[in-house]
Formats: sequence, C-alpha cells, structure tokens
Amino acid sequence: MKIEKIADKIVYKDDNLTKKILFNESRVLNFVLNFRPGQGVPPHHHEQSDLIIHVLVGQGEMGVDGTIHEITEGDVIHCKGSEVFSLKNTGDKDMSCFVILAPNPSAAYSIEV
Repeated sequence: MKIEKIADKIVYKDDNLTKKILFNESRVLNFVLNFRPGQGVPPHHHEQSDLIIHVLVGQGEMGVDGTIHEITEGDVIHCKGSEVFSLKNTGDKDMSCFVILAPNPSAAYSIEV
C-alpha cells in the first residue's frame, strides 16, 4: 500500500503548468495537473489508455474530439484512449485536476514537470 497527499502535489508555476505524479505503476499512472489561468495542454490522446479527470479546484474548458465542454470543480470526466482531448484553465483562479490513466500508457507520459 502507498499513501500520497494530494495537497503536496498542488504546485503552481507562472511560466508553465505542473504535473506532479502520485502513482506510477505498471497498470496505472496517476498525477495532479496544476494550471494558472490561461495555461493548458494541447489536443492529444493517450493511445490505448482510458483517461479519468477529476477537477479538484477551479474551472476551465475541455475539448473532446473537437467539442468544447465547460468543466468546473467537482466534475469527473472519462475519455477513451482514442478520443482527442485538450484542457485549459479559462477561469481567473488556479485550477488543479486529479488524473488517472489506465493502463499506464508509456514512459513518455510518466515524466513529472
């Protein structure tokens, strides 16, 4: 068993989003994405891995296969690995999201920033 504190993973930087890994296991990758207003991730997909995002704080927009969805604190989103998604903090406050990828897609996604 492992225990991590999400509060320790909520770290913001003015120049770029942060990605703080909680668990990087053979079957699952879990991390927290932290965005200042205006920061985001461009459209991409995660191979054969399903994506679950829980908006912990803040609000923003999530594009899925070209359709924009407003997301806010408390929302939980599921995307299939083939769906192309983007994520952006469109609010005026910081936004943090708890992210799960399963199965763990590849080493390229396991890099903390």
